[in-house]
Amino acid sequence: MVKFQYVEELQHVAFPAPNVNINAFDEESIFVAGCPFWQETLFYTKNEGVQPWANDAEKACRKLTKQMTAILSAMEAKFRAHEKPDSYLVQDALGIFLSILFWSNRKPVRLENLNEALSELSIKPLNLEERLEYCLMRAHTFPGFKQLNELLLEQRKLIAKHK
Repeated sequence: MVKFQYVEELQHVAFPAPNVNINAFDEESIFVAGCPFWQETLFYTKNEGVQPWANDAEKACRKLTKQMTAILSAMEAKFRAHEKPDSYLVQDALGIFLSILFWSNRKPVRLENLNEALSELSIKPLNLEERLEYCLMRAHTFPGFKQLNELLLEQRKLIAKHK
């Protein structure tokens, strides 16, 4: 098994490379649990994949929102039990939010020079840079979880407004 490594455009301290066999993944999947940014990985390495940000981003964002609802419910259950959520859940939640954020702006996720990439987005919540940084550093905490949830709700409202 080849060790998976994110391409330069997707490298960020909040997203360590998962220990996965990428040959087992469906290239048509827009979300792969435990491996955020699957479509971007295909795009940046092979210029392949379904590129949901370019092809029906609205539908892709709706699908990701359904996935995110399940992940946030699982995280909330952990917090209610006074436990930390599993790291893969936190990474999946952050990855899905970033995918929704970038895809709704018709762009692939780019974590390299993240603040610069965020400044180029036109559809985004207020004070996104500071709030997202807080989430990236503290998503495993209840306040970070709540902030991520709020960012998702705001982004969904902005997407609906810009239809």
